[in-house]
Amino acid sequence: MALRPGFLFAALLLGGPAARAQPAAATPDPAAAFSRAVALHQAGDVEGAVVAYEEALRLGVDSPALHSNLGAAYARLGRLDDAIGQYRRALLADAANVAIRRNLALAYYKSGRLTEAAAELQAVVVAGQPPNESATLLLADCLFRLGQPARVVELLQPLAGHAAEERAVSYLLGMALVAQGQMEQAQAAIDRVLRDDSPEAHVFLAAMYMRDEDCKKAGPEIQKALAANSKLPLVNFLHGKCLAGGEPSDWAGAMDAYRAELAVDPNHFEANLLLGDTLREGGRHEEALPFLERALRLRPDDLAARFSVGAVYVALNRTPEALSLLEQVAVAAPDHLQTHLQLAIVYHRLGRTADSARERQLVGKLQSEGENRFFRGVSESLARLLARPDGSVRPAAEPPAPAKP
Repeated sequence: MALRPGFLFAALLLGGPAARAQPAAATPDPAAAFSRAVALHQAGDVEGAVVAYEEALRLGVDSPALHSNLGAAYARLGRLDDAIGQYRRALLADAANVAIRRNLALAYYKSGRLTEAAAELQAVVVAGQPPNESATLLLADCLFRLGQPARVVELLQPLAGHAAEERAVSYLLGMALVAQGQMEQAQAAIDRVLRDDSPEAHVFLAAMYMRDEDCKKAGPEIQKALAANSKLPLVNFLHGKCLAGGEPSDWAGAMDAYRAELAVDPNHFEANLLLGDTLREGGRHEEALPFLERALRLRPDDLAARFSVGAVYVALNRTPEALSLLEQVAVAAPDHLQTHLQLAIVYHRLGRTADSARERQLVGKLQSEGENRFFRGVSESLARLLARPDGSVRPAAEPPAPAKP
């Protein structure tokens, strides 16, 4: 058979024999790509597995198993936002899969999105038959961090005394009861933790004392816990609180302690907020911002976190972002003077002169009212100091007795 001229010309250009045709490229096999990804994942080559899973996606594989596996691989690499996206896609096709939902909750938890984590864990707990104790405990931990101790108590009281993870349940239940001020009810949980001389027991006692801001009693317990296990959650935070509240205050030491707490537990709300606020008040706004933004992500409705992030945005000239946060705080706490000070600056920058003038007037009014309350409080305190045992007020000096005739 004669060769076509065009084919002969191409063969000569390529430098090969004209009669030797090159084999066609093999058509990619989606199923084979997915199988290869799974094999790499199981062998511990997570980065290679991610590349292979992503290739399978490009080839058209769209199954809950692929999205779930890719989510797990992303999570192993610390790509939590990507992991969350894949788990959510998997659940769109397999909403009843409790294992995928639990992994989604863990990814939310690790990324500090505790509200979303709690919602997914609630679904896992409800679906579990019998109830999943580890999911219940993690849900309780989320709720405690979100400042909802009453819900923690409701969840954990049925498990107290007979849970497989009894120490963890008793510890968290006791902390929640202490946070509510239910000291008598907390006693049983406390006793279960205090059976031995563990660092957890010392943290428990320190937390009880710190409820009354009694660092003299809390300090020795904190030191015992630090000596036994300096990586125990909460102990470094309590240490920082005592350093900041001491006489004199050790702000540098407190910040070091908050950083130590966050090295152990990046999702500790108060440590993020207090470290960020200390840095902010010291003018270190760029350094403060990641801690304050994480605190806000942990508790989106917290007014202190909203104000602090808004104030840093003002300092960094991120005016539009500051506006929304500060206006939310002003609505919820209309007497907060610092919020109105910040809003006056924001409105001035935005050219809203009437709004800026209104905020300045509010600042003056609140300052005046604050001074009046201060002096009124001083007057009332003096009156109490001068009060007689029968409740009447003793005059500053008794008049002389009249002379006898």
